[in-house]
Amino acid sequence: MDTTTDTIETEPTSIAFFKALLYKLIYGGSIVFDLAKWLILVLVVFVIFNTFFFSIFIVSGASMDPTFEDGNWIFWNKNIYNNNSPKRGDIVVVNYPGDPNNKTYVKRIIGQPGDKIEIKNEHVFINNLRLDENYISFNVGTDPDGVWTLNQNQYFVMGDNRPNSNDSRYFGPVEKRFIVGKAISRVYPGFRLTKDM
Repeated sequence: MDTTTDTIETEPTSIAFFKALLYKLIYGGSIVFDLAKWLILVLVVFVIFNTFFFSIFIVSGASMDPTFEDGNWIFWNKNIYNNNSPKRGDIVVVNYPGDPNNKTYVKRIIGQPGDKIEIKNEHVFINNLRLDENYISFNVGTDPDGVWTLNQNQYFVMGDNRPNSNDSRYFGPVEKRFIVGKAISRVYPGFRLTKDM
């Protein structure tokens, strides 16, 4: 007669608990648990994208009328200019050089590095050629007269609503480091890509 007995080894209670918890995290448990898990995942992805790649900017003021109005929501890309340079006509998000930590503007790139910008007779001239600006209202002129020559790291930015815009005409050209992103689209009210503006 065999007197040996089989023994079953059991895991310590704490290891079993963590395995069960891991199983529930991976495979779910209830509808509420599944929804909470997905909500947390979506929030983490949103925070990562909002911090490093894309964000929403809410327009404050009338400096970009009629392109953007006060209260419009703009979707903008934070990394587009890491490997590229802003182009004339791009709508950009700019940290105000006089107070870069507290003031952020939406403006349009008018002049690029090396350009000579001249405002005279209510029109903008780039390197002695009049700039065609179909994005501003036909009855809006550009003042005050002036001439600016940009160095190799400077951009000239202006709002589309020239009489109501604090821009490079007043605070001077901005260095590329102050241009923090490019507006991609208006998302509220009504979706519209900026390439159509």
